[in-house]
Amino acid sequence: MSFKLTLAKATTVVALMTASGLATNAFAGPNADAPKNTQSESISASAKLDAVKASFNLLAGDEQRMRDALQNPLQFVEVQGSREYTRELIVHAKEGKVAPAQSRLSRSMVKSSAFVNEYVVKVPQGVSEGEMAAMLMSTGDYLFVEPNWTLFPLAIPNDSQYGSSWQHNRLQSASAWDLHTGDSDIIVAVCDSGVDTNHPDLEDAYVPGYNAVNNQAEVNGGQVEDVNGHGTFVSGCAAAQGNNGRGVVGVGWDFSVMPIRVSNNSSGTASGFDILEGARWAVDNGAHVVNASFSGGSSGSNQVAARYIIDRGGLLFWSSGNDNNLITYDGPDIVIVGSTTSSDNKSGFSNFGPAVDIAAPGSSVRSTRRGGTYGNGSGTSYASPIAAGVGAMIYSVRDDLSGRDVQDILYRSVDDLGAPGRDDAFGRGRVNTLNAIQEAQAYVPRYNLPIDESFDSASWSEVFDSTGTPATVPDAESGAGSVLELNGNDQITSVFLAGRSAATFPGISFSFRTIGVESGESLLVEILTEEGSWESVYDYASTGTDSDGYIDVALQLPTTFLWHGVQLRMSTPGSDINDQWLIDNLFVGALEAEPTAPLVDSFDSGLISPLKWDDIDGASVEVVGGTYAASMSGEAVLESQDVAMFQFGIIPGFIHFDLWADANAGADDTILVEVRNVLGSWDTLDTLDGSELGSSPQVFQYQTPPAAWGNDIGRVRFTTAGDDAIYIDNVYYGPDELTQMCSPADFAEPFGQLNFLDVSGFLTAYGNGDLSADLDGSGTFNFLDVSEFLSVFGAGCP
Repeated sequence: MSFKLTLAKATTVVALMTASGLATNAFAGPNADAPKNTQSESISASAKLDAVKASFNLLAGDEQRMRDALQNPLQFVEVQGSREYTRELIVHAKEGKVAPAQSRLSRSMVKSSAFVNEYVVKVPQGVSEGEMAAMLMSTGDYLFVEPNWTLFPLAIPNDSQYGSSWQHNRLQSASAWDLHTGDSDIIVAVCDSGVDTNHPDLEDAYVPGYNAVNNQAEVNGGQVEDVNGHGTFVSGCAAAQGNNGRGVVGVGWDFSVMPIRVSNNSSGTASGFDILEGARWAVDNGAHVVNASFSGGSSGSNQVAARYIIDRGGLLFWSSGNDNNLITYDGPDIVIVGSTTSSDNKSGFSNFGPAVDIAAPGSSVRSTRRGGTYGNGSGTSYASPIAAGVGAMIYSVRDDLSGRDVQDILYRSVDDLGAPGRDDAFGRGRVNTLNAIQEAQAYVPRYNLPIDESFDSASWSEVFDSTGTPATVPDAESGAGSVLELNGNDQITSVFLAGRSAATFPGISFSFRTIGVESGESLLVEILTEEGSWESVYDYASTGTDSDGYIDVALQLPTTFLWHGVQLRMSTPGSDINDQWLIDNLFVGALEAEPTAPLVDSFDSGLISPLKWDDIDGASVEVVGGTYAASMSGEAVLESQDVAMFQFGIIPGFIHFDLWADANAGADDTILVEVRNVLGSWDTLDTLDGSELGSSPQVFQYQTPPAAWGNDIGRVRFTTAGDDAIYIDNVYYGPDELTQMCSPADFAEPFGQLNFLDVSGFLTAYGNGDLSADLDGSGTFNFLDVSEFLSVFGAGCP
């Protein structure tokens, strides 16, 4: 079968542990003697483990867990003059784990807290902070492990009304600005009533915008001056200029503001279409974040626009609304923002529900007013641009990130409020600029689909981590190249994936075969859900018989795959080291079936392939009499994808399959067999019932009617009625198998005759090392294969 694929490069993903302390000593300066970045120590893994064993009291099971953890160190970012390494870690024990956690640390402990179960430990020489943190975290006894940074005084802007902007305390803005103040190359687009372009806290940030009502860019005469005042206030929340000696400051000091005027009336009201058109214009003209502080955020059209924006590297923010109402539509690509108070409660007016993604300060926040003044205002209208400003700060730190990466960092860096985890009042939590910057500094972008891996080289290990001893091995059954062998406790796990990056709904396909695998042992494919649990998507149980060649697997992945950070895992539970599971041609991405011929399916994969079958209503695959077969009962339908018959000429098609029924089936249990003709209508080949079939497989064969000859939209369809199951196996739809390839020398179309095209086909296969050219069956390619070809070619077709 063939289907369209797309290729992307793999990356690896690491965790970020952020610093928890802030220096307040105004006289402190950079520590010239502080150690530099120690994230890349050069001694061997064994030497590192020896150093750890000499410094810590390892408990049962620690050594192997720590050995594995060395392969995935946590990542920390040192900033000279701001936070520097001390060769020490802060370690916090989990509740219920204090005794083993403390025992393990005792020999390396520098100090301990008098109030909580938290300690400072020395990092052994030759081991990095990230490696030591990963090793300690792997024990499962610690809530967190992070560097005991040396910290320094922090910069605060000199804006005269900065102290009136309470939101900055909640965002930890002062600490964040010591790391980054925002980049003027990052554009915040504000879809609103316009902007006061002469406001002293905005005029230096302003870049030309667009009037979406008139469909006119500002450079072509479009008006963007504020007609209401709302847009100026919103703009200041995100991007009022910092450290300029006046007024207020936004989330960043130096962002650029792009006014997108979506209203030409003094009330500021706007049509939904104008807002979305303005948002699309903005991202196409350089905007990184787009804010829309209007009602109606929870709608399908906004999600479609958000997908447009995120696919182009931007991110759309929308206020949740000020009605204190439940909102439920949860579009994955749009960021819906609720409002919080200065005490981190939900604002009384803020809408709530599954649609709320995050929250931000929105009650009585201070910002810019039209006419060069300042004031306070409340509303989710102001929470949304503050969240958008945090998004812009992430882009400032890492302009190499995609929109989905920025969204992921934004969601991962919030302060959790309310009930643990996501809740309807605050979504994932309230934004925090400092957390977002630190997360962005260490973030590794997610791997964009598809995965397309043939295991012909060691590059597969760039996409998958492994446990056990999975290895690539040659296998003559698969042709040239290698396959992946799994057995025993072997397991491969992908890097974190951008689950929504496939052009269409993603699926997975691969081929496998078994050698020496006992009955009941299985091949398991799982995905990591956003909730952190592993969900099975394919579980093949061996029948105990070696597979006859490779079994093709293809299936659509569930909606739980569609998140930014999903992982894929393959394992062979129950197997031993003498079993062989051979995996080849693994693909994860958009599966698109294309017409092909012949259609051949024995259902040995244990499922019905969407690449071979289009309509699968009520049909499934079961093990019946020791073999996999399609099972149909009730009003079930199994309809194939298109079978391209024209390539064989205007000749009859042939359909055959095995058919039998449950022992209880009778005359009321029927199956209708049809074929689609060149006009697109269906011709009946047969109608059979349970009383005719019996409980053992029988072969049924049919020649297609003339109206289906040479038909590139040919299909076969099975339709059942009745309560008891009817089973189908070994389906074939194609040309007569005796004439399709009339001789071992019949290498090329038109099949059924031998000519110079077959000579060319053989030579191509021979030159490529294709097993089809190994005519003497020796496993090597030499003059004996050429001699055998000439012999069978000379004999002609029977």
